[in-house]
Amino acid sequence: MPVIDLQSYGDNNASPIAECDVCIIGSGPAGSTIARELSGADLRVTVLESGGFMRSPEADALNEVDNIGRPRVVDQWSVRNRIVGGSSHTWGGRCGTFDAIDFEERPWVPDTGWPFEIEHLAPYFERTAAYLGLAVGNGFSDERFWTIAGRTPVGSGPDPGVLLPFFWQFSRDDEESYPYEYTRFGRHLAKRLGPNVTLVTGATVVRITPSESGRAVRYVDFAAPDGRQHTLSASTVVVCAGAIENARILLSSDTVTPNGLGNDRDLVGRYFMDHSRGPVGSFKIAGSKALQKRFGRYNVRGHLFRAGLRLSPEIQRAEKLLNCAAWLGEVVAPDDPWDALRRVFRGKPQLPGDALAVASNAGHLVRGLKDYFVERNGIPRKLETLNLDCMCEQRPDRHSRVMLSERRDRLGMRLSLIDWRIHEDEPRTMRRMAELVAEQFVRMGLPTLVLEPWVRDRADFPPTIKDVAHPTGTTRMSDDRTKGVVDAHCCVHGVGGLYVAGSSVFPTVGHCNPTQMIVALALRLADHLKARAEAARTPAVRTTAVVTKPGATRVLVTGATGRIGHVVVSDLLERGYFVRATTSKVPLKGADHAGALEWRRFDFLNATDYDGLVAGCDTVLHLGAEIGKMERMWRVNLEATGLLAEAAERAGVRAFCYTSSVAVYGSGLKRMMTEDAPVLTVDHDIRSEYWALDYVRTYGRTKLGGELVLRQKANNVRYIVLRPTVVVDVPEIIGIRNWSPVKRTLAAHRHAHHIYVHDVSDAIIWAMERAKGGTGAPGSIETFNLSEDEFPEPTHADFMRRAFAVSGDPRFRVVRVPWMADWMRDFLRFRTFPLRNPLWRMRFPNDRLRAAGYRPRFGMAHAHAAALEMIRNEANHTVAVSGPLVAATGQPEETK
Repeated sequence: MPVIDLQSYGDNNASPIAECDVCIIGSGPAGSTIARELSGADLRVTVLESGGFMRSPEADALNEVDNIGRPRVVDQWSVRNRIVGGSSHTWGGRCGTFDAIDFEERPWVPDTGWPFEIEHLAPYFERTAAYLGLAVGNGFSDERFWTIAGRTPVGSGPDPGVLLPFFWQFSRDDEESYPYEYTRFGRHLAKRLGPNVTLVTGATVVRITPSESGRAVRYVDFAAPDGRQHTLSASTVVVCAGAIENARILLSSDTVTPNGLGNDRDLVGRYFMDHSRGPVGSFKIAGSKALQKRFGRYNVRGHLFRAGLRLSPEIQRAEKLLNCAAWLGEVVAPDDPWDALRRVFRGKPQLPGDALAVASNAGHLVRGLKDYFVERNGIPRKLETLNLDCMCEQRPDRHSRVMLSERRDRLGMRLSLIDWRIHEDEPRTMRRMAELVAEQFVRMGLPTLVLEPWVRDRADFPPTIKDVAHPTGTTRMSDDRTKGVVDAHCCVHGVGGLYVAGSSVFPTVGHCNPTQMIVALALRLADHLKARAEAARTPAVRTTAVVTKPGATRVLVTGATGRIGHVVVSDLLERGYFVRATTSKVPLKGADHAGALEWRRFDFLNATDYDGLVAGCDTVLHLGAEIGKMERMWRVNLEATGLLAEAAERAGVRAFCYTSSVAVYGSGLKRMMTEDAPVLTVDHDIRSEYWALDYVRTYGRTKLGGELVLRQKANNVRYIVLRPTVVVDVPEIIGIRNWSPVKRTLAAHRHAHHIYVHDVSDAIIWAMERAKGGTGAPGSIETFNLSEDEFPEPTHADFMRRAFAVSGDPRFRVVRVPWMADWMRDFLRFRTFPLRNPLWRMRFPNDRLRAAGYRPRFGMAHAHAAALEMIRNEANHTVAVSGPLVAATGQPEETK
């Protein structure tokens, strides 16, 4: 993915990029999600981000606001982050879906109602899990949590006609060394975007220019940090800059429409909402252990959940209340030993205080380990205060708004002028919530809640009740253009090609943190943009005409746009084969190689015409797979493989090559994994068999399931199963420098298990030609490890030392750490006793493949040499390389 930094772009006035198909303004959770979803699509995408990869005071200054309404948080960094990844840089990682009642038109709450019901978003909630690092994306917030967690509810519950259980889930970034680090969308964004996406940093959008009629977008004007302005032509623009900045940009886009874009009915900036949050009561810490366990944190397969309560729909309707939730607010003591250990683990100890905190609270640490490892709860903290905190929905109010100030920032844009207003319904709802919890806790035999004075006195909010940096609602959604700025597809009414994403489109704010909703709606919008782009093409799905030559062999390649697939297609064409290539996305444009290349769009998740797919093909190279989304793996990796094999048998295909993975072995009891070594259990998950995250274990089980289903279907076709190790190209080898310092330090010693993608392609074609030539009986299946574990410089540290020598880049510096530290880190992450070997201790010999006659065409020595040459050129300022980081074994291709 190209990255252009305007801070160092140069002294000329030329625009760094002149045009694109889709311009995304902002790289926070909404913008990053849409950009990732559009990666690989047949669209030129540009992401404009005002900040850079590091925080800067110059970018922070652009967030200045004028406030004439209710006092809000003054430090804008806690509200908005001008940095790659946006406000995920400082968020608290708390996720949850809205309630069904939030989508309803409620007579007692004016201006409520969404243009669809919550069920419409269910599939998008599921998809958010991969983006937010969640255990599951939907169905965890209510009583279903107990089934997901494999537990029974603790004690009796409240009266369901009054209060209902609610569970929040905390985001987790599995690539970070600290096991509960939240997902920061900017941290890994560069490696997760495709080559069709360009990220421009230091690009502050100052206006969007429409056509002369004002009915379609044409240009985006943006300024570099030095104030020079540039223009980007785009037919589709998605504004993803947060509720305050989204309104500011639309209002500032007044060159054609004097009141700003989408503001024909004076709705842009109105209905500005946030959450009111704070303590409504407190508990004595002594005797609160059972309360803390019941409404504390739960650890579910390494993911943290927090228990709480919400108002039932019945009580909301009966008493005309807003939606509201409550949970235990823990004020951690200054000498909490877990905070001290966390600082030590991150290499930033505060001595001697942290040492004293650990030593004087040893008993607390022991109890915490029991809670964490045995009872699988969150780690109990040493508390100074235990409160009941509430967070309340805000009543929509058109007079609560974001406008433009007369003051301007250094780039000439008018500042945001905020008039935030709340209604008496908010404090009334929070007071009632506190009273109901106090009543129900007595009924449940839990400690007494001591109400805050303002609650007892039925007073207004005290200063302790503040906004929580969840700005919402300024470009609200409605299919009625007199009531909303955007329609149900988030397209601005009356302005073709202009979309808005993020919490600014929410008609109501609910009681829940907004980030999961933001990502779900972003996924939905991305699907809409892809469908819209595809529908605009003629024909909708492009298929290259095929000119059949006498005696030509036609090869079906699934997963043809993936890491392995695109190399295989290129190699086959170079060797004179005809290729039918599949993709689940919009087929790629490009040369048809004199009619030798045919593209088919085929998504294994829902496609059915397998016979039509295979018809006319002599061989099948099945590379397509699903790795990221657990709910799709069984269908794509296992069931679709069986359906494809059945079609191949009916069509009389001569050879079928299936790319599996060394993940099928799991974590071995022995280090040496030959093709006959024990493998994972397919029909149910046994965590102790594999030191890996849930989705990685599921991937290994489903790829093994694909192998087993081939054995069931095999009759007349010759099958070859290849189990590659970690498939890399040159950018992925270099990508080790993008690891966190902790990971580089702990993991440098690891055997990389790398195999060059061009060797993988060559081995696949060799295996196909061997089977097509008659090796093996009809219906036979041969299985081979595909590796180069015998490479003389196999560890990450080996390459890092050479890379440091040619570049001096400190990210390649090797710090010697005993391998046991890495093993202990894995133990703490997965809480599996070290009776098995992690991947980096295992070996996958290729003796069987060598005995069959195959030798790597290039080898990792060739790949390392190419990588070092790139690094050397980079150091000489002649080439810029950015590459993704390999995250799993046996690199799977996209779903095809």
